[in-house]
Parts: sequence; structure tokens; C-alpha cells
Amino acid sequence: MKIAISYPPIVNALGQKAMVSQNRNVQYFKTPTYLLPVVHAQAATWLKQLGHDVLWDDGNAQLKDFDTWLRDLVAAAPDMIVLESTTPVMKFYWKLAATLREKLPSAILVMSGYHSMRQPAETLERSPCDVVLRSNHIDFSLARLVPFIAKNPQDWRDHCDVEGFFIRKSDGRFHDTGNFRQVEALEKSPDVDRDLVQWKRYAYENGNYLATPGTYATSVIRDCTFGKCTFCRYNGPELTFSMRPVQQSLDEYERLIRRDGVREIFDDSGVWYRGKEAREFAEGIIARGLDKTGCYFGINTRFEYLEEETIKIMAKANFRFVLIGLEAADEETLRRLNKGYEPHHIEQTLRWMTKYGLHPHLTIMVGYYWQTREQLQETVRTVRSLMFRGLARTLQVTLCTPLDYTPYHLECLEKGVLLTKDYDDHDMSKLIVKTPIPHAEYYQAVRKMYGIAFHPRFLLRQMLFLLTFRKRDWQFLFTYGLRAIRRVRNHLFNLTRHEGA
Repeated sequence: MKIAISYPPIVNALGQKAMVSQNRNVQYFKTPTYLLPVVHAQAATWLKQLGHDVLWDDGNAQLKDFDTWLRDLVAAAPDMIVLESTTPVMKFYWKLAATLREKLPSAILVMSGYHSMRQPAETLERSPCDVVLRSNHIDFSLARLVPFIAKNPQDWRDHCDVEGFFIRKSDGRFHDTGNFRQVEALEKSPDVDRDLVQWKRYAYENGNYLATPGTYATSVIRDCTFGKCTFCRYNGPELTFSMRPVQQSLDEYERLIRRDGVREIFDDSGVWYRGKEAREFAEGIIARGLDKTGCYFGINTRFEYLEEETIKIMAKANFRFVLIGLEAADEETLRRLNKGYEPHHIEQTLRWMTKYGLHPHLTIMVGYYWQTREQLQETVRTVRSLMFRGLARTLQVTLCTPLDYTPYHLECLEKGVLLTKDYDDHDMSKLIVKTPIPHAEYYQAVRKMYGIAFHPRFLLRQMLFLLTFRKRDWQFLFTYGLRAIRRVRNHLFNLTRHEGA
């Protein structure tokens, strides 16, 4: 079979592109960030290894406009087209599916992604899609479904018993093949075929990279070992986590560095290894001499997940970028988000990371439906203090937008605080929940936190880091800083353009 794994260019009225792949929450950016969708890339690799003709069709990274992307896809005439859904682009995808059905009437249209996996009947009712993957294990699911279809091309719709799918039968009714497997043996899924997915298209436009070319590793954790944060897609009774063997990932890192010349590798697992596995990985980097190549390594983690000795070993192994979710600074919000830690745990973790030369990156959200002025101000004060004291190097602020029928989304629906029923409004460009204070105050808080990047106290702190004589600190100030200013302005525009509305 010929299978296209497709990401159409989605551009709004302001000329901003929707960043769909590998994002927990979709946003539209004028200055885009091209993120390699790792699990879909593994799916493409696996299908190719099974002997299928795979078309990697990311119109965004390939810098195509929509008309060119559509024309090229129709000309390729694939037997199956796989799309990735998320709440803000669902209406676009339903309309696109109708267009694809008209132009490619025999193609099997498959919808993947967290929105559709939680609302599979909705997508089949609202569009001519043929299959919805109820699984986040896109690679395993397609590696089972595609061979079944290839062996049963005439009647697969009515007889498919592969678990984890919602299928439109030949008579138009829907067939649910049951729950997907929550845990998979990740060692069976192949490393990403970097040539197949044109990895260099994703190697430069990414704010997580200090050195380029950079790339995303095949994730060591599928989803999240914690999995309880109410706002996150990696949450819910239908999800757990799967873990990849340490040595298999180290083999991939070595190939990426020595064969492909990668200068920074980021692992976008919901939460990276901790404890024994984290130390084994860092020690493996050192044993293979990969720490001496000049390549940096980055991860996602949580407060309290990494103790001082592990952080020390990671720093020795040349880990640099550590993305860590702060979300808010008051106890009530952390409790309601089910973050699993308290405010006093934050500073100790950041002190250890800074002590050993890591670059913590804080992610913060504002605009929870319960967030008071005092809670908001506490978050702003805490973030400013951490940044001015050099305990974090970069930050990202977003508006808390309920997405993809997560527990927070369902809670907003239950309490009647959602201000819109239009999925298009879930693009994180404005607040869409009732709040105890005017929305303008949350937008102002976003400005204050992003404004830290231009504050004299923050800039002085970065200058003082130069006295460590670490190469990464000089690069951070004089190379990364110039790129970061452009992205800060981009975020500010996107998150505050409805400030006066």
C-alpha cells in the first residue's frame, strides 16, 4: 500500500501557521517552530520496513502553501492518508476530509490524535473519515491495521478485529474494535528513519536548540510516568506509560551524533527517566564518549523527579536544556491541577540544576477559571524572582486553554465556565473561560513575565554566568539570545492580541 502521513499547512487570517505536530497544545505562530512528530515518524519507519510505500508529507516543514500541498498529495494518489487531530483544528480537518474524499474517493482516511481518540464517533459523524485511531500508540496501531487491510482489501471494514479502532463499516454504521493496549513494548518500534522524514527540515527552527542542527530523539517514555495533571493530554484512565530500554536509546544517540552530525538532541517524552534509568543513561553517554563530542542533550522532567546526584551526573554527560512545568506558584492551583508537588519544592530542584550548569526552562500558564488576582500576582512574583536570581534561564507562558477532553476540559464543561463551544476558539490565543478577574489582567501578566527577557536584572545575571567560562553560557547569551528575542515577540503577539477585546 501507499501510505501518506500528512500534515497540511493550516494558516489563519493573520498569516500564522498552526503548529500541530508534537505539541501538547496547538498554537498559531508567525515565526513557526517545526517539530518532528516522533511517534508518527516511527509509524512511517515501521510501515516502510513492512514493505509499504510511505510518503512523509509534512507541508509545514516542507514550506508548502495549502494549494501546493493538496495538489502534490492528490498527484501522489495514496491508498491511505493519516492525519493528526487536535481540538483547534478539528473543523479544518473535517472539511479537509470532505475535500480529500472528493479528490481521492478510494483513499482510506485515518484520523489519529488525542482529540479524536477521546471522541471517535464525533469525527466519523462530522466527516467522511474511515478510521479513527483510539490509541496514542500510532506506530503499533498502524503496523497492525495496515497489514490487515492489505490482506483483506475488499472486506476489511466489516471484519477488522484489531483492537483500538473506530471504523466506518460498508453499510455506514460504526464498528468499535475495543480498547487499545495501554502499554507497548517500545523496543519493538523502530528508531526513526531520519532520511525518510527529512529530519534536517526540523533541525533549525526550534527554540529548544542552543546548537544546531538539532533533532528530537525517539522518546524513551511514551506519554508520562506521572500522568495525573488535569490539563495535560497525557492524562486519563485510558493512558499509562511505556518505557524504552536505555541501551537502545543510547545506540540511537550515538548514531545521531557520529553519523548525522547532530549538535543537540531533545527527548520530548512527557517525563524523562528518573532514578536508576536516568543515571544509567547519563553514565552511558559518558562511557561512549558522547559527552566529549560537544553535543548537548535536553529533556522534560518534573520537580522532585531528579535528585542532586542524578543531576550532577547528567551535567557531566553534557545535558543542558531541562524543560520543567511550573504552571503556577500557589498551593491551591497546584493541588487543583494535581501537579503532585508544593511550591517549596521548586527552588531546591532549580538550585541543583543551576549549580551544575543546566539551563532550566520554566513553563507557566495563566487564566485558570479559579485564578484570583492574588494567585496570579504570586505566580508573576515567583517567576520574576527565579529568573532574576538565575535559577531558570528561559520561560514559556501560555493561556490555560481546555483541550481534547482532558479532565480540566471536562471540569470546565461540568461547571459551565467555558465561554465558547467553537473548537476554533481553543487555539490558545485568548482566554475562553470565565474568571474571577478581568481577562486583561492575565494578558498583562503574560507581558510582565515575557518582559523579563529584556529586564536589566535578567541581562546582568546572564553576564555573570559568563564568569563560569562554560561554552554553553557564552552561546546562550550571544547566539541563542538573538533567536530568543524573535520568539518572545512572537509569543507576546499571539498571547496578548485579544488584550483589549
